[in-house]
Amino acid sequence: MERKDRFDALVVDRSVKEGFNPYNNIKRLMEIEDSHGVRSTFFFRPRYDDGTPISSYSDEIQDLREHGWEVGAHLNDASTIQSIISEREQIASVEGRDPVGCRVHYLRIHENSHSLMRQAGFSYDSSLMYSKDEVTPRSSGFLTKGGLVVFPITIMDTYLFTYMKVPEEKVVQIFNEAVRSCKDRTYMTVLWHDSSLMMKGGKIYPEVCEMLATREDVEIVTAQDAYLSALAEVQK
Repeated sequence: MERKDRFDALVVDRSVKEGFNPYNNIKRLMEIEDSHGVRSTFFFRPRYDDGTPISSYSDEIQDLREHGWEVGAHLNDASTIQSIISEREQIASVEGRDPVGCRVHYLRIHENSHSLMRQAGFSYDSSLMYSKDEVTPRSSGFLTKGGLVVFPITIMDTYLFTYMKVPEEKVVQIFNEAVRSCKDRTYMTVLWHDSSLMMKGGKIYPEVCEMLATREDVEIVTAQDAYLSALAEVQK
């Protein structure tokens, strides 16, 4: 209730009267993407702030994997090799295989994080973002750090509505402009939280997904597929 201003009145009413959880939208996100025949990557944390372990999401993770989505690791602590290995193993124990890529919570990467991630067995990371208050081509494409392929985050939902203060009705326009400005960089990485899907601003995702999926010059892929493509470029 402290955050009810984030939601429309109908969502708040459902939460009060039905115990509806407006933050857990994994199924809804899958339905949106599936309606356009696209697949993305879901990053799960080994343990959440309220103590919930990743095992609580085992059914959702298996559903994602079985239907073509990628599951990556959303690391809580990327400061030591021990913590990274431990968290990767926790994700793998539920997913049924080692995750290929990762992202760090709050994008808290350290000077040696990428080399440690590589040593822990990861192939790619997406925890780098060069600007919080603008969409810049610098935060697109890919680079290599510490032996890892790194995909900078081009657009993050929360930054759109906080630092950039973009109104909901302007979000699709921002994405169209980003596609044009980042086209020469080949890759554009979008971070959209399932927890924001019912929020003011965040609920625009279906229109964003439709716009991107119907553009002839855009292909939506998982981060792993992007990694394989980028790796082939590196190895040329």
